Amino acid sequence: MVASVLAAGVLVGGSGTAGASPPETETVTVKATETFVDVVPFCDEGGAPYEITIDYNLVEHSTVSDDGAHFTFTQTGTFVATPLDPSLRAASGRFTQWGGFNENPGGAVNGTFTFSVRGAYEDGERINFHLTDHFNETPSGGSFAFTHCHD
Repeated sequence: MVASVLAAGVLVGGSGTAGASPPETETVTVKATETFVDVVPFCDEGGAPYEITIDYNLVEHSTVSDDGAHFTFTQTGTFVATPLDPSLRAASGRFTQWGGFNENPGGAVNGTFTFSVRGAYEDGERINFHLTDHFNETPSGGSFAFTHCHD
């Protein structure tokens, strides 16, 4: 998705004039299953590696016009996390990710990303995790970013 934002940045350039071309929009919907390795718990840098399988629905939407570009996506589904170390607990539950990115012809770019997980380990201990990332780039080169993670 970030690559799409960067690619669209090359396409966005004119000013919003009366003769501007109409916006180009696209919506993509995906239903899929993926398996990958990541660390659990999510906010701890010292997390252990788990094999994670997710079943999800994903909707991506983009609008590109002479006035700028806007991209969003929402992904939601279920997960099963199996530790690579058999002495650790397996986990399962639900997750949701959302991202929104904007760029205007003047060069300002911003984006926000959220990721939430709700579930439980196999012994019943609850999992409740939330991550928020945000960045802002100004046309003059100034930037601001933060990440907030809590579980």
